[in-house]
Amino acid sequence: MVKYKYVLFDFDGTLADTEEVNFVIYQKLAEKYNLRNITIDELGHIKKMSARELMAYVELKKRYLPFLLKRGKNLLKQDIKNIKPCKKDIFDTVLQLKNMGIQTAIITTNSKANVQMFLNEQNADIFDFIASSSMFGKESKMRKIIKKERLSLDEVLYVGDEIRDVHAAKNTGIHIASVAWGYNTVESLKKHKPDYIIYEPSELIDICK
Repeated sequence: MVKYKYVLFDFDGTLADTEEVNFVIYQKLAEKYNLRNITIDELGHIKKMSARELMAYVELKKRYLPFLLKRGKNLLKQDIKNIKPCKKDIFDTVLQLKNMGIQTAIITTNSKANVQMFLNEQNADIFDFIASSSMFGKESKMRKIIKKERLSLDEVLYVGDEIRDVHAAKNTGIHIASVAWGYNTVESLKKHKPDYIIYEPSELIDICK
């Protein structure tokens, strides 16, 4: 018997290393939307912030968020072939989970098209499905999946790299494994008390046993 029947993954910063390209995309959009310019030196400080804190920091008005995200996803699409996995063995780990009888899926604020292109490029079209949500809509997406698949909350694990992932999982009532290699720092993640913090993908195998 495995502990979790479903493992849901975030995409950016968890599976795909999009940090550098997203930084370049932000610089392009900052000018268009009159946002605060961010330097490389500020990244360490920014990586401690939640998504809402970051929005306030760059002076992004909430009404512009959907347009900004849409434009960002379109720009990322042009670069998706150059994106590498965050960890070399991440997809090997996903396959091991599947061999254990665990279903795997992706819930992301990125577009399904971008995720699918990345997976195809990496020969890693191995997930049961991909679901796209709004910036702060992961929680409702998780609830829909749990209801549709008739799962118990304790059968589901979410794997993500951001503070907002911790909040979405906790608000849904499922466990969260925060990764140490993504957008938010380990120090900032720990403050929000994820169930697990993992430093290598293979740690998920032991967690799910």
